[in-house]
Amino acid sequence: MKRKNKPDLQRTFANALTPRRVLPALAVAAALLPGSRAEATLIDLVTTYPNSGSFAAGTSPGGNNVVYSTIDTLPAGTGVFDPFLTYQKKDVEQGFNTSQGGSGQGFMDDKRVDQWTHDLHLSELAIINHNGVLSYAFELDANETGGGNANKLLSIDDIRIYTSPTDTAASVGDDASLVNSLGTLRYAQNATLGTTANYVLIDASNSEGGHTSGSGSSDMIVYVPTALFAGASGSDFVYFYTINGVHDGTDEGSQGNSGFEEWRAVVNIEEVPDNGSTLALLGLGVLGLGFFAHGRKNVRNA
Repeated sequence: MKRKNKPDLQRTFANALTPRRVLPALAVAAALLPGSRAEATLIDLVTTYPNSGSFAAGTSPGGNNVVYSTIDTLPAGTGVFDPFLTYQKKDVEQGFNTSQGGSGQGFMDDKRVDQWTHDLHLSELAIINHNGVLSYAFELDANETGGGNANKLLSIDDIRIYTSPTDTAASVGDDASLVNSLGTLRYAQNATLGTTANYVLIDASNSEGGHTSGSGSSDMIVYVPTALFAGASGSDFVYFYTINGVHDGTDEGSQGNSGFEEWRAVVNIEEVPDNGSTLALLGLGVLGLGFFAHGRKNVRNA
């Protein structure tokens, strides 16, 4: 794993204080101090591949049942991957899905609004039976540089998922310290907003078939139990916030030589790794991101 030297740390702090990067400075400092790293909980999806893991209970009710796993969906990439969240920034990047924020450049580090970064509703998510746990699934295509390059690594430093009956995105905008106002918190990788002790490390060049770089092969899938969404309505907005690169940053360059990071909601039977045992249990008419008539869900085994 590459480590940031002192100039890298100084640059990260500077980035954190720019108008478009308002992650609280003290939180960034705490996450980057060596002592904090020693206390960090890491799900390592690099050293052993394929691999999966969960964080301990306490980040949110039932959060210990959220599974982070390697995945190698082929092909991936925009147009095939069909993301609901796209973002990009050198070193540390963050964003959340919304159709607001302008054309193209959106809030925080969001890109390609509103075609590839847009609103998502609970009724659009398929239900997947993952090891006996009914779950929603979110898949990451991390477009970092490929095999043989130290910048192929990327840390996923927080994921926070909210639901809201109304559109609350504008109340947050570019201010990451306000993310909790998006709605009801359904899952948090870290218990406190702005801290990143729990993080995941991925290698964007890993694939089951060899090595890849950039878009073309997805990298990680997150299974979130549907039980965490108890009481939510199918019409509720689903907000997915994430920050990457605190422990291991994105590629170098003015924007980074890597491409966009992209997240999609997994809806199709072919998108779920299951060793060939997937069975459709309920639901028809999977289209695009999974718009189901009258809120009807798909249930898949994975």
